[in-house]
Amino acid sequence: MLDSYGRLSRVPETGELEKIETQWADNRKVVERVGATLGLELKDGLSAWRRGVRRPDWEKLLERVESGESDGVVVWHTDRLFRQPRDLEKLIELGERGVMVYSAHGARDLSDPDDRFILRIEVAHAARSSDDTSRRIKRRFSTFRESGRVAGGARMFGFPGKDRVWEPGKGQTNKDRPMVPDELVERERQAIRDATELLLTGGTVGQVVREWNAAGLRSAVGNEWVSVSVRETLKRSVLGGVIEHEGKPVGRLAGDPIVDPEVHQRLRALFASRSRGRVVGERYIGTGIVRCGECGTKLSARSMSGEFYKDGTKRRTYGCSTHRRGCGHVYADVRKVDHELFEFTVARLTDVRHAQAITRAREQVADRLGQVNREIQDCEAIQKSLSARVGRRQMTLGAFEEAMEPLSRDLARLTAELESLSDGNPEGPVKPQTVEEVTRQWNDGDVAAKRGMLITALGRDQMVIDKHEGRARRVFDAERVRHVETPNISVDGWWRR
Repeated sequence: MLDSYGRLSRVPETGELEKIETQWADNRKVVERVGATLGLELKDGLSAWRRGVRRPDWEKLLERVESGESDGVVVWHTDRLFRQPRDLEKLIELGERGVMVYSAHGARDLSDPDDRFILRIEVAHAARSSDDTSRRIKRRFSTFRESGRVAGGARMFGFPGKDRVWEPGKGQTNKDRPMVPDELVERERQAIRDATELLLTGGTVGQVVREWNAAGLRSAVGNEWVSVSVRETLKRSVLGGVIEHEGKPVGRLAGDPIVDPEVHQRLRALFASRSRGRVVGERYIGTGIVRCGECGTKLSARSMSGEFYKDGTKRRTYGCSTHRRGCGHVYADVRKVDHELFEFTVARLTDVRHAQAITRAREQVADRLGQVNREIQDCEAIQKSLSARVGRRQMTLGAFEEAMEPLSRDLARLTAELESLSDGNPEGPVKPQTVEEVTRQWNDGDVAAKRGMLITALGRDQMVIDKHEGRARRVFDAERVRHVETPNISVDGWWRR
């Protein structure tokens, strides 16, 4: 049983895109030639050279080989599979079991020392070739930036370039892709200038989102605008005529900038110095935790215009928002959902198996978990202090961004490690609690405390709300609120009324 693996790349001799389907077709011929059975056809569209890039199908391939579901792999060429020596070594560890690597250029037996030697040379050569290519590209792009040109890349909103929304018709190829009309570019530029003025005079990003969408403006890839995409677009240094690399100015853009450089600096300072606002979900238990059962988007809460509960407070629902690029098809009453979340939390935190699992996990990582939490708190405190200094004009925006860059990298790394160490339960219980204890903690706690209890109860699992079926929309169906387990982490699916 041989799995077929392909990776999107270019043919070195011609520079043309080597399609995965073409690689798979060649691989099938090899499978047939050696008299094997075709297993899975796997693919990844990401570089095998870049460090830190996850290749899901590559990881699936390793799992299948290790479990014995597959006896080897067929690739068009070894550099389609390996571009880093460490990747080859992962398979060599399994080579003692007779794992084979076939290709259109011959076969390599990973249990044979001579074949391992040759493969290591080939992979080292491929890695060196990738490093050389990377250096040349970086040097060329650096020259572009220093000479006032944006180094490569696709068209950005407000700039001329090839139309990224265009689809080729019959007989057309990507070479026929047209430039966007000059009229559209000018409309986008004027929209950027208007948005900058609006924000500097007290307007909000939400207003910009509504105005741009209502005017029929779309992002360079054809998406409707949301708050995050508008904010990131308006923060681009090239709008003020400045070319930046890794957060530092390295050149000036040729021609007149879209926005006056000083005005644009004020806008970026405004974004940098604004407080982060209310923490997500501070007012609602399930916001940002409960997900849409249709598309997987995290749900947010909103009030229903003109609708009230019997106690006179506004009626609210958890919903899948299209403004967050959700499907918009799922919504449910906040109070009814919160009651289901409470029942789940009580059931989970009073279960002996769940408490024992958390105890074992926390004991293994307790020291590092505490250290990571402290480092995250330090990073966030420094970020808050820097933002305040920019707001008081005690620090330039350039100095702020230079200081924030390593902090942001550290915070992203630490947050990912925290999630991995804690399984989503940084404060999980070390012993099962009684129903009365959990109920009292829930009733006495504020929204933040209840969210913490829910997160502890869920761990890496998820809570989803399914789409309502039927006509009686006022009737709440508790079965729509579902606990979805993550394999190899949760106990059996025991919770459900």
